[in-house]
Amino acid sequence: MEHFGSFVTLAAIPYFIGFLALCFWWRWWLLVPAGLVAAVLAKVEFASVNASDGVGAAFGIILVIFAMIGAASGFVASGVVVIGRMTRLRALRAVYVLPVVFILGFGSYFAVTWTQQKIREARYAPPSAACLDNLHPARIAGVAIAIPVAPGILLYGDGMSDDHYILWSNPDARAFCNEADGGSATLKSVVFMLDGIPARREMETKRPFCSRPQPDYPWAEMACHLIPTDVVPDKPVQMTVSVKAPGFDPSVREREAMLKNQAIVASDGLRTYRSQNEFYLQRPDGYFAQCHDHGSKMSIGTQNSPLIGIQF
Repeated sequence: MEHFGSFVTLAAIPYFIGFLALCFWWRWWLLVPAGLVAAVLAKVEFASVNASDGVGAAFGIILVIFAMIGAASGFVASGVVVIGRMTRLRALRAVYVLPVVFILGFGSYFAVTWTQQKIREARYAPPSAACLDNLHPARIAGVAIAIPVAPGILLYGDGMSDDHYILWSNPDARAFCNEADGGSATLKSVVFMLDGIPARREMETKRPFCSRPQPDYPWAEMACHLIPTDVVPDKPVQMTVSVKAPGFDPSVREREAMLKNQAIVASDGLRTYRSQNEFYLQRPDGYFAQCHDHGSKMSIGTQNSPLIGIQF
């Protein structure tokens, strides 16, 4: 509370100066030019202060912002007084207008800041218990699946590339629960990030999913515990389940191009296609595995049904 009082005192001084500079221009032909000059000066000064990076930069920004708010409030007060003089309304006399606009203008910053804070809190509030604890129905390649709201799960819908849900993000988790429980969650890809990046690991492990044992999910032990920075692999360990269709998965086009190459056929009918760092293994029944050499790492993709593939 003491810090808030000091902040209000600090903000009141530039606000009062800005308000005083423009609250007594009670002629249109004087008020408009004065407002334009004040706007230009405010823009120049704000750009100058915002470009600085010293210790006093934040202090300077506060002073300029409240001086701008004060000048804007003074401009409004003068405009209302001018209107009152033209219409001869006693309620718009300067003696009433100036104190009212002064108080409302100064309080507007805190009202807007408080409103933004409440909106932010509502946006990032945890999902409901039902959203966190239940499995949620979805479909991928026509197959019905059930998804938990857990860390390390990234979902891509069948729409545009930005149609995705990061299930360790509260807003995304709520949005997915609403869509899934409404029966309209159709996915093209489900990604399980089993280790991840230290920068986001701590945030993930604090989610309600990780606050209690999850015996139904063997991967929960890895997803819910921090991994020391020195043992995080260069290429994150993840498993991707995706629709194998040209419109969704670019690896389908790559595979189609690969199959045009000359194959090495083993005695059991296994066909091997090679191209630089990649090679495909295809069984006689059409199921295949795609392997890519990343130097010290190897990623493998398999087709587990005619429409669904899994990549490690």
